[in-house]
Amino acid sequence: MYAPVLNPEAMTAKDRREAWFQRELIGYAQAANGDHAATGDYGQELLGLLASRFQMVEMVLGVEKAAPHLFAMLNGTNVEGETWREVFETYDPALTPNWTGTKLIDDAGLYGLYGVTPASVSFDLRKTWIDTLAQELDRFRLVVQPEPQGAIAGIINLALSRHAIDFGEGEVDLQSLALFGGLTEGRIRNILSKGDSGLAKVGQRVTAVSAAMWLKGRKEFVTSIWQQPDETAPETQTQDFADEVIFVPVAADGSFFHPGLARSGKFMVGAKGDEVPYPSFDDALSALHKMATPRWRRPNEVGNWGIVSGRDWRRIERRQLMSI
Repeated sequence: MYAPVLNPEAMTAKDRREAWFQRELIGYAQAANGDHAATGDYGQELLGLLASRFQMVEMVLGVEKAAPHLFAMLNGTNVEGETWREVFETYDPALTPNWTGTKLIDDAGLYGLYGVTPASVSFDLRKTWIDTLAQELDRFRLVVQPEPQGAIAGIINLALSRHAIDFGEGEVDLQSLALFGGLTEGRIRNILSKGDSGLAKVGQRVTAVSAAMWLKGRKEFVTSIWQQPDETAPETQTQDFADEVIFVPVAADGSFFHPGLARSGKFMVGAKGDEVPYPSFDDALSALHKMATPRWRRPNEVGNWGIVSGRDWRRIERRQLMSI
């Protein structure tokens, strides 16, 4: 749903709020062109949820009695159409930002992804605000019942998972853990299957305490900073390594070459039509180092194997890499 954040430890609270705002602008702009699924536009998803409820009201009370009142609730300067159905068909992303539900999901995204509160929340009220947000999200999910695989459910899970990590209670879902750690959910499941990651499973989740400990070793994790005044300068994490360091290629989507990419015992490296199988991770990595553009085969989030090209190189401890 969202790409990992680059150099998160250097981002101030203001930077994080601006980053979330820019993500929304991109999502709304693309949604206006009909690309809702690609952007995770939760405004469009809210309209769909509301439309189903409007239809139910009409079926119970009758169209003639209910329809004018339903349309009146949407009437405003940004509305086009003469019925509520026409309004939804001519969806303008500017229609929903002032809705209570939109504001709730917007707050959840800011907190869940970036670990900060809106600037309007005073420092001494932040904990209360976050606790209230978690309670409202639980209630919203129970009453509204958003699509489990949709953007709204994903954002709610992210915020509730961060809340669990911040306060050391409860569980973290695997999709949220993957996003926090800059990995795919499939990679998280592979890590859990090895049993030596330190992550404690509870059904299809992991405990918040074990997730917090594991994420300390992930440079991609955007640590919460709502506990600090906004004027506090971010603390830069030490870049020293204690173990052998190697360089791995990183693709444009943030994924990188690692030991978990063996398929039938071999790593496939090279451009399409010129791929070479290597039984050893080190041999495959050595081959990638020699390529002008490193290319390797890896599964996407739905398990389909494809070739990706390296756009950058990442320095990582061999010990950490071998645990993936």
